[in-house]
Amino acid sequence: MEPNEEGSKISLKDLFYVILRKLGIILVAAIVLGGVLFAYKFCKNTQTSNVLDISESQSGDTDIEYQDRVQKIDRAKDIVQAIDKVNGQIENQRKYITDSVFMQINAENEYESTVQVLVTLNDSDSLGMSSALISAYNLDIQVGDYLDEYAAEIGTKPDYIKELMTFQFSPYDADVTALDTEVNRTTSMYVWIKGPSQEFIDRVSDIVVEEFKSQHTELNKTVVPHTMTVLGVSKSVKVDSATRDSQANQTARLETLQKQVVSYNDSLDAIAKDLGLSGKADLLSHFDKLESGETVIVNNEVSTMSKIKSSLKFGLVGFAGGFVLVVVVLLLFYIFSKKVITQAQFFNVFSGVKKIGVLKPSSKRSKFVTSLDIKSDDDSLMSAENNKKLILANYENITRDLKKVLITGTGDKKAVSEAVKSIGLKGDLKPDFFGDPDILKSVSEYDGVVIVEQRNVSLYKNVASEIDLISNAGVKIIGAIII
Repeated sequence: MEPNEEGSKISLKDLFYVILRKLGIILVAAIVLGGVLFAYKFCKNTQTSNVLDISESQSGDTDIEYQDRVQKIDRAKDIVQAIDKVNGQIENQRKYITDSVFMQINAENEYESTVQVLVTLNDSDSLGMSSALISAYNLDIQVGDYLDEYAAEIGTKPDYIKELMTFQFSPYDADVTALDTEVNRTTSMYVWIKGPSQEFIDRVSDIVVEEFKSQHTELNKTVVPHTMTVLGVSKSVKVDSATRDSQANQTARLETLQKQVVSYNDSLDAIAKDLGLSGKADLLSHFDKLESGETVIVNNEVSTMSKIKSSLKFGLVGFAGGFVLVVVVLLLFYIFSKKVITQAQFFNVFSGVKKIGVLKPSSKRSKFVTSLDIKSDDDSLMSAENNKKLILANYENITRDLKKVLITGTGDKKAVSEAVKSIGLKGDLKPDFFGDPDILKSVSEYDGVVIVEQRNVSLYKNVASEIDLISNAGVKIIGAIII
């Protein structure tokens, strides 16, 4: 019957009703905090809008001071726009560093393959068309969609693969072959591919070879007749200092952009300080609202409605924060309460103690609280007299076979005595072991004990000690009455 982690539990239903009983306090606290934050934000918005209003000079401003303020605000606007632009660049740079295949390459162990293709044209057919043919091959390798499927397979962009490829070719005039009266011109095309693994360059090389073959069939008809031969694909692994330096430059660029934003923010802070604002947040918020249309200008001044709308959001946050804060406080108060708050809480803590009855709360209550007490069994639909009669009948049924019953408790002596008398309980009333330890000596003389505990007065530690002392005397605790 002692409170312990296994024997006691929390009734979520009772906890819910306890919080609802304090709904008035919760709403008042939420409204007060929301109102304070609303007023604070409105005053701050008014001050900020007055400072940032460049339509006219403020009272007491000289022409020089007014022009200086306009220049600072224009400068702040330019900086805010620059910050947005640089933040976009930072986001793109981070995405590139994270997602690109190039940044996954280990410069100390870089894989590379070279695809060599030979193209031969008859001299009579090649006049004026050789450059067009090579350009067509080059254009396809650079911008064709032949890598889309593989890119999707490995979860990257086709352009992240193409940036690892280099296309080169030798001039047509370099190789001329004369067979009898026919003169053929040849050129070699090369595609260098580098990547993070052997599997990667193997797959890309195979795809490039297939694309050359596919384009040969097409270009042979649309541009100029020619023969195309894949001479081979060579592969190697090497240390590439150029890749190492380029990767370092990409990381350094991100750091440079971040430092640039920090420098811009420092400049905004300095401007805000010069303007008498609390910080750069005021400037950022002002220009953001202007851009989004939240701030409306009427007669060259920020409209009162715009200030109210902006402040209202702050007030709602304060209202929600106040509401949650008070609910959390009530929750903790209920869980870690030292005193008995409700009958459900008591019998959940002392789950081994039988419930004999619960008197109606004696405090003045509203209809709303009364209805909650009824739902949580701290009250009933019966009248006070009928409720006492029910408790008395239950008490007499439980104690009918007992000759001597001790009635005790840790609540207020006067309140316990009046409750026992009003109910009409028969037994020896000796409340408060701790005020009169001699009572404990006579406990063993009784056949059973009934404890009477009082809401918001009886301490759980005292009730636990009381139950423990009675149990040590070898006397059965019949049950408890909550008053």
